[in-house]
Amino acid sequence: MLGLFKKKLNVTDHLDIINCLIIEEAEQQWNYHAVENNFDKEAFRGSSFAFGVVEMFVTKILKIKADDKILMVVVDLGHRRCQEYITEHKDLKKQYEKLKDKDLLYQLFIAAKYLEIMEEKYRDLKGMNEKIMIEGFDVVDFKYKKNAYEIVCEANRMLQLAVKTSKERFKTSEKSNQAYDKYQIVFNKLTATERKELIKNFSNVVADRIEDRNPNNLLD
Repeated sequence: MLGLFKKKLNVTDHLDIINCLIIEEAEQQWNYHAVENNFDKEAFRGSSFAFGVVEMFVTKILKIKADDKILMVVVDLGHRRCQEYITEHKDLKKQYEKLKDKDLLYQLFIAAKYLEIMEEKYRDLKGMNEKIMIEGFDVVDFKYKKNAYEIVCEANRMLQLAVKTSKERFKTSEKSNQAYDKYQIVFNKLTATERKELIKNFSNVVADRIEDRNPNNLLD
């Protein structure tokens, strides 16, 4: 406890922490805008509210000081990153809408399986904040945390889009369930090697989507 708040958040010493905070803020903006408010153009977390949340995490969880300037950088870049998610989502939705029923539902099945694999692989994400509070932020690799979090969130975003697009296409729960059951049987008949290849291709797509984002919306 003697060292509490002696450290100050800065780019030189805490670059990975700051970039992780940016990604987490971007996801919070996405959840508020897309998930909770169905893409309402006016529905974004206000900068003062977002600032307060980031500040609380830094001071209460990380237990370090931070200048207002660096916290506002996190808020601003998080918002910009979220705008990328929104643009990507619109483009992918157009692609999904052009797919045949089978291919659309295959995207759903593959995304669901891939997300399951990633959530298991990165299951340690769930306990990291508690670990930081107890042992200090030095015990966590924030670059790993950021990269893992991005993968899980992107896979989930793609899965939810496939689910939503399929519901819009089949209109009713009955028709949706019929199509789902029909193509699930076909999908399950694929060999383990074939399914593994589809999941590998999906993994590459997720990685490419993350890699292709504007590097200026993170710090270096």
